[in-house]
Amino acid sequence: MELKRGELYTRQQIAEIVGGGSVQENMPDKDSRVLCLCLSSDFDPAAPKALVGRGPKVEAQAEMFCRQESAVPVFFKKRANLWEYAGDYKCARWTSDLEELAGFEETSGRLMLTRVIFLEEAA
Repeated sequence: MELKRGELYTRQQIAEIVGGGSVQENMPDKDSRVLCLCLSSDFDPAAPKALVGRGPKVEAQAEMFCRQESAVPVFFKKRANLWEYAGDYKCARWTSDLEELAGFEETSGRLMLTRVIFLEEAA
């Protein structure tokens, strides 16, 4: 199935399209590769980024994504179990600088961030 920008997909459909991974994770992975990003509804295509919280699994997935060179499909939540395809993105850069993270925590309302990944759309 070919993804279409602006179309809505369930997490099960996304898993089938990208080739697996957990439907519960924001950065599902398989064979040491992140398959896609499923981000919150505040995704901004003009300044795309992924906010990474704490926990061994999510931090490992974030590190994995930042190291991989290939772009992945990015989806953002529209409502319960419906995710809009925004395009394919890759990591442009990331930060774990505490001052920068504090600024993102303040503007997003999310606490205990460990990393912010700045995304760029694939050509």
